[in-house]
Amino acid sequence: MRIKNLLLAICSTAFVACSAQKVTTPEPSLKNALGQYFLVGTALNDRQITGADTAGVAIIKKHFNAIVAENCMKSMVIHPEENVWNFGMADSLVDFGTANNIAVTGHCLIWHSQLAHWFCKDSLGNNVTPEVLKQRMKDHIYTLVTRYKGRIIGWDVVNEAIEEDGSYRKSPFYEILGEEFIPLAFQYAHEADPDCELYYNDYGMDKQGRREGVIKMVKGLQERGLRIDAIGMQSHVGMDFPNLADYEKSMTDFAALGVKVMITEFDLTALPSKSQSANVSDTFGYDESLNPWPNGLPADMEKAWGKRLMQFINLYIKHADDISRFTAWGVNDRDSWRNNYPVFFRTDYALLFDRNNQPKPAVQELMGVKTATFEHFVYSVKGDKEADAKAIGNPILPGCYPDPTICRVGEDYYLCNSSFAFFPGIPIWHSTDLKNWKQLGYVLNRPSQLRLDEHTAEGSIAEGNFRESGARISGGIFAPDLKYNPHNKLFYLIVTNVSWGGNFFVTTDDPKKGEWSDPTYLPDVRGIDPSFLFDTDGKAYILNNDEPLGGSTYDGHRAIWVREFDWKEGKTVGEAKMIINGGIDISKKPIWIEGPHMYHIGNKYYVMDAEGGTSVNHSEVILSSDSPWGPFIPCKINPILTQRDLPWERPNAVTCAGHADLVQTPEGDWYAVFLAVRPYNGEHDVMGRETYLLPVTWNDEQPIILPEGEAIKTGITAVAPTPLWSREGLAVEASFIRTPVKQEYAIDKMGILTLNAPSKTLGGGAQPAAIGRWITDQPFEAYTTVDFTPTRDGDIAGLCIFHSDECNIQFGKSLQEGKPCLKVIVTTGNAFNKKTETNVYPLDEALASKPLTLKVYGVSSNKTETKEDFGYQFAYAAKGSAEYQNAGQPISADLTSTRTGGGFTGTLVGIMATGDYSLAKPWAPSAEEIAHAKKMKEEMLERMKNWKH
Repeated sequence: MRIKNLLLAICSTAFVACSAQKVTTPEPSLKNALGQYFLVGTALNDRQITGADTAGVAIIKKHFNAIVAENCMKSMVIHPEENVWNFGMADSLVDFGTANNIAVTGHCLIWHSQLAHWFCKDSLGNNVTPEVLKQRMKDHIYTLVTRYKGRIIGWDVVNEAIEEDGSYRKSPFYEILGEEFIPLAFQYAHEADPDCELYYNDYGMDKQGRREGVIKMVKGLQERGLRIDAIGMQSHVGMDFPNLADYEKSMTDFAALGVKVMITEFDLTALPSKSQSANVSDTFGYDESLNPWPNGLPADMEKAWGKRLMQFINLYIKHADDISRFTAWGVNDRDSWRNNYPVFFRTDYALLFDRNNQPKPAVQELMGVKTATFEHFVYSVKGDKEADAKAIGNPILPGCYPDPTICRVGEDYYLCNSSFAFFPGIPIWHSTDLKNWKQLGYVLNRPSQLRLDEHTAEGSIAEGNFRESGARISGGIFAPDLKYNPHNKLFYLIVTNVSWGGNFFVTTDDPKKGEWSDPTYLPDVRGIDPSFLFDTDGKAYILNNDEPLGGSTYDGHRAIWVREFDWKEGKTVGEAKMIINGGIDISKKPIWIEGPHMYHIGNKYYVMDAEGGTSVNHSEVILSSDSPWGPFIPCKINPILTQRDLPWERPNAVTCAGHADLVQTPEGDWYAVFLAVRPYNGEHDVMGRETYLLPVTWNDEQPIILPEGEAIKTGITAVAPTPLWSREGLAVEASFIRTPVKQEYAIDKMGILTLNAPSKTLGGGAQPAAIGRWITDQPFEAYTTVDFTPTRDGDIAGLCIFHSDECNIQFGKSLQEGKPCLKVIVTTGNAFNKKTETNVYPLDEALASKPLTLKVYGVSSNKTETKEDFGYQFAYAAKGSAEYQNAGQPISADLTSTRTGGGFTGTLVGIMATGDYSLAKPWAPSAEEIAHAKKMKEEMLERMKNWKH
């Protein structure tokens, strides 16, 4: 579309979305923040068009790359009499756009409201004949469109023609011409300028009836071969309307017509409403309850308004491929038509800039006005030669890489892990020898594949009660299963997103390409831990964990089910069958049978499962059958892997072993990958569940991973100094906390990373501006050099340690009572008991004004043969200096361990930034303004007593 071609020219300095591109940080503005997604526009009033409103004009030039006239192109204004035209203001608008390289949209050609009095009437006030109206429409449209041909990118051809129930509005145009007036308008506009884009525009587009009516109307235009490029959704929205699901459905349904979606008249009322309508004729008598904040929004409502705004902005970013323009309906709150609507004397706060022409806090945050720059982030582990000598290469994947699944094709082995609420999702690894593993990337590397974003309660936003949260950290992606289907030569990965959507699978023809399909969801496969078997006869099966037939009879009572999968159609077929109830021996009430894998080996079908839960009682068990449908009989030796029978306090303990998968080498040998944990101090761990590998032996027609009572050997794996990013982009091991709605970072050609500092905090439940990698061993070290100038006490940028929303540590530059300092903010506990403690370390002026190198490293204490405490030591130095100062004493890692915070993850170390955007001086009217408004209201109310309804 033409509008998209203009976008690159107009937004040449837009924020770049791809980390591999080399960018410079642009000046903070709306068009730089959103220009990579769509045009960013505003509506101009007469004072701005003429230049009388100099402050407004400055905002327009800086922040917007698209404009539209609020009123001066409506027929009542530009064509007040049949032979009278007022082009002056419209000409000035178009000249302004041309002079400032700003795209101009025409608004609007045919609209029943603000309609010139003569347009549909004869001299006696009666409706004109159809022939007369057709000619008047044609003359009006031809005159306007041809006058601005080549200078206006598109026209709102018809405005507000469909009622909420989907019927046509009984406007004068409809009364005279019926439905035909819309095709005629589009026909005339296209004839006048064949290159111009043509739009339909309406309000209340979340309503099902209007949505369906608009779709039917647009399809009618398309069937006639008439041009329509986009549907404008006016989006006069409120704190509790529209319902976002309905609103989003309209966006996707309109885009499915093959047209673009435009957000054409956006404003967000902060005030309570009697109606969701945007009909300008819907006014009511004065009601004090509809004007609760005439002298400025309270701080909590300002915050709630900003959160609601970002709901919409994030939705537009999500659907950016379908959206060509976002237009705010006015520049600042004084300009908004919502003032005095739907009652007189109403003061609203509906636009992006306040009455002082300042961007509102949420808008400042959106523009990224607070940023931190990081020269580098380097991670390393020195290792322990004595321990290394005892190790046999385990864990093969140190750090939080749990629930391994493995498959082999030819000489290539591929391995995947769970990723919970971190993005990208499901790391995938490659090896040719089972010893040396290289991470290829991630299976779920696009936001469309992995929903971990915010979920928001809408019902009470109008009262300021705004809740936001994303997927819980130990939610998200559980237990993938990777298989190769030789019958169609595709790799399949099936997995559960416990936070959004349930079970689904994705496919690729080559894992090395890093291009996996979007998810295909399997709504009839419930529960968790699905897995595939592609059998030798061409049939395929899905196993999964779910409730047993008839329901659970005790806590932890689960079952394994199987069903057939039609890989040609990509769907399940037939009924599911329960093949394992509870576990190996239901009489002993086994718990949490899960992680099933089915193998067809020789003449037997084996089902291998985890049992006992993924903590210290974890184990792996196996059953066999002559059929994939069972009956499955426990093998003679079970469990085939566990560490629960070993002494709790033992040197170099490995615990929680289980959740295994088998693979056979080309030579016929068998191996198992599984998860296990390296605790310290007997019960705490910070690395989480890691991936181990052991050879498998066969005994009496069954595989055994490790004889009962035998300990898993392990050692420290050294890591050479490894950067988290380079000028080429982020390192493959880099992760985000939940799926980012929009990218908060950029990397320039020198490899300097700039990180926006949004208001979302590290443990706030959403997507903070944080990038990290897993801690892989206790004696680690990580450091970064950060340049950040905080302006509020709530600003902080630096290093972070993150286990969960409830267990995390921040170490960075900040302010305390306006004075520069370093802060160590420790949050610990669980969802029911969360505590935060802040330690402040003042900085002198020399250090405060320069980049600082911040370091964190693991330290041990109280070391004995069976016990070793572990902690985090934070330190800082001037950039380039080797003389570090400790920021207090080591902080016990117990505070961020699984034992303290629960969950299934390890610990991330990385960088973060958070900003405080609360208004230092929110708008409030002067005493003179208050007195004048009071006098005017009293006079108007007195006159209104004599008005007739």
